[in-house]
Amino acid sequence: MASNWIKVEVITPDKPEIFLISEKLNIDPDMVLGKLIRLWVWADQQIAISNADSVTDSEQMERKSNASVLSKIAIDRIAFMPGFADALIYAGWLIQEGDSLFFVNFEKHNGKSSKNRALTNERVNKSRNLKRNGNDKSNAVNVTHSNQKALPEEEEEEEEDKELKDPPIPPKGKPDAKSGYTPEFEDAWANYPKRAGGNSKQAAFKAWNARIKSGVPVQDMIDGVKRYAAYITATGKQHTEYVQQTATFFGRSCHYENDWQIPKSGGAYGRDVNQLSQPDNSIPPGFRG
Repeated sequence: MASNWIKVEVITPDKPEIFLISEKLNIDPDMVLGKLIRLWVWADQQIAISNADSVTDSEQMERKSNASVLSKIAIDRIAFMPGFADALIYAGWLIQEGDSLFFVNFEKHNGKSSKNRALTNERVNKSRNLKRNGNDKSNAVNVTHSNQKALPEEEEEEEEDKELKDPPIPPKGKPDAKSGYTPEFEDAWANYPKRAGGNSKQAAFKAWNARIKSGVPVQDMIDGVKRYAAYITATGKQHTEYVQQTATFFGRSCHYENDWQIPKSGGAYGRDVNQLSQPDNSIPPGFRG
């Protein structure tokens, strides 16, 4: 019997998060990718086997695309790398809320069981849409009771998506009549470091408004942008893939709250590979030529 597969995007090896984890742990990016695949395979197996309290879908807490895991220690042991869980949190691929840990957008790395759940949700959505349109030929009778339990969560996700499509107007500043962006966001966008590759301004604005709605002060995000811009400039990473997408920076991981301290050679951020060590020309004590 053939084994199941998981999905990995072809651009994953070149994503900024891979390099952030590599920098945090001071290991090779390819090693990071290998450990991530091992971790995703383990998580998919656990979610596929059961819906136990230790590893479950976190749809009732945040979004359906996240998955809950045991602990940081468990993740470090699975990856055979101390500090791997903290590095995932640092890169924004793992969220910690109290005693709970959640993978972000876990459906990108799912196997057969996750695919079955996705097909079930699609069938339920189709059934509900047919009922809304007054179609008597709806296949709702074929949807099992366990599948129907996902309906409230689906509707909740739709409401959240609708809110993101129609973002609320922030309390300060009026949006531009043409672009719809507020002056505060435009200021943050102008100061945010430029990156290589895609960087959706619209997605960043949605994340920005989501944080404002959750009570985050606008000035906190603007100050975070300035700290991050100084960090990127000091490390020489402008216009590279190392720069986070702005939507990720303003996302639920709240990277704008980080200190973004400028790294020093040989410090906690690892050795500067561009710095050559000076030769030791001193003669050891007691040496006779």
